[in-house]
Amino acid sequence: MASTAGRGRGRYARTAARRQEIAQAVLDLVVEKGHAKVTTAEVGTRAGTSEATVLYHFPTKDHLLVAALERDDQLLRAQAERDGVALADGLRGLDLDALGDFARTAVRREPLLRLYVAVLGLAAIPGHPAEEYISRQYRLAVEGYACLVAERQRDGQAHPGLDPTEVARQFIGAWDGLKLQWLQSPDFDIGDALVGAFRRLSGQNWMEAARTLLESPASI
Repeated sequence: MASTAGRGRGRYARTAARRQEIAQAVLDLVVEKGHAKVTTAEVGTRAGTSEATVLYHFPTKDHLLVAALERDDQLLRAQAERDGVALADGLRGLDLDALGDFARTAVRREPLLRLYVAVLGLAAIPGHPAEEYISRQYRLAVEGYACLVAERQRDGQAHPGLDPTEVARQFIGAWDGLKLQWLQSPDFDIGDALVGAFRRLSGQNWMEAARTLLESPASI
């Protein structure tokens, strides 16, 4: 006879699998048609279940949209692991060319970028389904970029007097603002703009100017 604990684990596994199927269905629909046009009924059809089941697991459309972003994050992590990227290293060793490429890749996934920007605003509402997700994203981003700034300070590429965490917060604010501007008017190279913001905020421009001055024979 199967134990009660065994039956409980089986139900939990089935529930987790169903939630993942629904999240994947939402993600697919967002990529195909944009988040504004996604309906709960269509999600149920795509996931091979009823609209009632969708709403049982995700009570509102906003819950579904957050689930789509979380599913996308899960897939990106899985791809990074397959590519041999150590996630524990975060942004360690990232050069500015790679940072620019990262920004250009992000805007090529325009439906997901639009969803993220929309959810970002909703996360300011206390108790909203996006609040916890965005809070977690910001925390991880601040930690990652602060480590990158600190690393570049050690290498002499960022101003040593700056607080890495403060620079990271300012940089993420600039990145979020650039995303919104690009979605409204994609008439600039967002990769170049992001790299320029990082150089200025981290003091790299100042470090390079000071190095040039010190190395110039005219400065002696």
